[in-house]
Amino acid sequence: MESKLAGSEGNFEPSYEWQHEEGFDLLLVHLPEFKDKEGLKVQVSNCGVLKISGDRQQKQTRLRFLKEIQVKKNYDKDEIKAKFEKGVLKITLPKKVGEEYELTTTSNKSRFKKFKKVATGVATIVVVVAALSGFAYYIYRTTIIKD
Repeated sequence: MESKLAGSEGNFEPSYEWQHEEGFDLLLVHLPEFKDKEGLKVQVSNCGVLKISGDRQQKQTRLRFLKEIQVKKNYDKDEIKAKFEKGVLKITLPKKVGEEYELTTTSNKSRFKKFKKVATGVATIVVVVAALSGFAYYIYRTTIIKD
């Protein structure tokens, strides 16, 4: 995985990947430009934003990055830990115990289920409206014939 350098000032966007485990998720931020944890910061704001930043002088270039990720509610924000080793910043996001949350990403399968549910609801409404219209027409015709 490569990081993208932007311009001569050394700002870059580090590559990262998620690993999902039973009781926690692991965010791996690839930082081959950093040899140790000096200049790296990992913070969680009160609003639940995970802020990962780095600033380091390497030869003639100053390397900087900033990555912000909204932390989901199913993570225990007070227990988030970070460890840097061999050019990879490993951020452990423990899940809250006893609470289950649905993933925010939507798969094609769940989209189909939602579409099917909406389509079934619309079809039901159409049938009910048609039945009521037919009944109203029947009542109308029977009252005209009697007069």
